Amino acid sequence: MQNYKNVVENFIHNEILSKTGEVYFDFSKEEDCLYHELDFIGKNLCQDYVKGPSSFYIIDSVRVQAVAVHNHKIVLVFKGMLEQIFRTAAMMVGAERRDKESDEIFYEPWFDNVNLWINGGEFEWTSNEYWWLHDQEYRKAFDILVEALFIFLVLHEIGHLHNLHGERRNDNNEECASPIDNITFIHKAIEDNKEMDEAERLNSHAREIVADTFAFQFMMSELKESLFPNSEYEGADPATLTAINFGVCIYAVASYLWALNFRCNSERSTHPPHVFRLASIEAACLEHRVCGGDEKLTILGLEIGMRSYLKKMTCICNSNEFVEWRNLKYTPANQEYYEKICRIIPKWSNSIFGVRDEDWL
Repeated sequence: MQNYKNVVENFIHNEILSKTGEVYFDFSKEEDCLYHELDFIGKNLCQDYVKGPSSFYIIDSVRVQAVAVHNHKIVLVFKGMLEQIFRTAAMMVGAERRDKESDEIFYEPWFDNVNLWINGGEFEWTSNEYWWLHDQEYRKAFDILVEALFIFLVLHEIGHLHNLHGERRNDNNEECASPIDNITFIHKAIEDNKEMDEAERLNSHAREIVADTFAFQFMMSELKESLFPNSEYEGADPATLTAINFGVCIYAVASYLWALNFRCNSERSTHPPHVFRLASIEAACLEHRVCGGDEKLTILGLEIGMRSYLKKMTCICNSNEFVEWRNLKYTPANQEYYEKICRIIPKWSNSIFGVRDEDWL
């Protein structure tokens, strides 16, 4: 195990840190314990969902990024991505408060300009204006939402490892990867734009959607206990709680993907439009009846989630901007492209939803 750790840390140093000047995150410099908690969650997710030795690290960097490194089975989350999650969660808490206190005046830095808030840089933990950090009730909600978004992020990166996307790129021989590419292949949460032909782009987009559907399924199970603990919901109908949990998770992921939309996501991106990612998660959940195999419960959960994100995201931006973004998927050109992606998803995913073929064949 020590040898594996040495190999991993040598790789991270030689291939990333020495080239960028970045360093491992120093927890002693941060007053808020949430960083420690997220590090603990990340390490546990890797341990639970990655076969064999795995590693998780937070990198001190302004980059809004997370990566999965194949072969070495490493997941890295950069501090800039945590800032993105904090800002998204703050907006979500703000939407909850606005929903309850529609006539009250309180600090909403995202109001009328979500883009400015999302791209605002370092999160100000000591700001007195950040009421969601200082009010006990809202701080609890903020922490839960941060955990939910973070779990989806990490599980998405694990999804690339789980579905062998590095190895399958070599197997498919469509992107001319060499043996060394397979050893050091890195999937990024936010890719740099680069020249690709349509086939390469479709394959790249399909991999992201496969990782998303993997992440969402296990996100639901990971969050069930923290959102609806038995100690607080004793006697409640388990089926109803499952549907509500599904709805909350859809709302969280919709918020996360919409916030990412304010980062670069051009037609040249290796990632599909984020609205495609949301639509694909919703479609996969319906297809696989994620609420215990019950179609009616699954539809109910999706309806809960969609009502939540349509109402609350509209509340956040004080416009129909979110609704217009959500409807982009339904333009004829986008629908045609989306269907192309869906047709090639099987070659980048395992036969059973969220389960490696080796585990059941």
